[in-house]
Amino acid sequence: LDKSFFFFFIKSDEIGNKERWIGFFMGPALVATVYAAVGGSYLNSFYTDVLHLNSLAAGLFLTLVPILSKILDAITNVIMGHIVDNTKSRQGKARPWILLSGPLMTISAILLFTVPTSNMTVTAIWVTCSYNLFFCIAYTMYNLSNVITLPLSTRDNKKRDTLAIAQSMGVNMVAGLILAVVFPSFILPYIGVNQSRWIMVMSVTALLAELGTLLQYFFIKE
Repeated sequence: LDKSFFFFFIKSDEIGNKERWIGFFMGPALVATVYAAVGGSYLNSFYTDVLHLNSLAAGLFLTLVPILSKILDAITNVIMGHIVDNTKSRQGKARPWILLSGPLMTISAILLFTVPTSNMTVTAIWVTCSYNLFFCIAYTMYNLSNVITLPLSTRDNKKRDTLAIAQSMGVNMVAGLILAVVFPSFILPYIGVNQSRWIMVMSVTALLAELGTLLQYFFIKE
């Protein structure tokens, strides 16, 4: 395939508005929204209020899972960092992994909420596997790739700073607004403790990760 195919939307060597506001602002903002939705207090609320994993044994389990996942995450960070650093492709180092991380984040985020509740052992295994799949594999793949997009985008420090500002605004302002205002004001009152509604809403939210990574893949360059 001709090289221009891989930069279908971004063909100029200059940093333009498409790259700044779509690739570095909107793309990371959508992914950050998904991460904040499943990585913050909402997932814990789902586990305790909807799945009722708040007994002594279940509470201990919910405490241990994030701790053990941090250890696993440290390992996968090193492995993924090595893989990304040694990637050589016509799309670049980071962009192929950003593209691949999209469906992985979406699927694993949905699995976090489609937890079977008929058997406590099955529930515990499902929670452990889906939690680590999202936080230690899918998001780690995205996050490490996303971090290096800035230094790979341009050697001009001033232009790089403008991209960093756009990225920070997207992550903090857009994701923060959705999670701090929209969710507690409109979403949570609707879904309550109904697991089916949680699955529906979080599945739609999870799709934002796929959209965000597609925007980054097509609207940034290396």
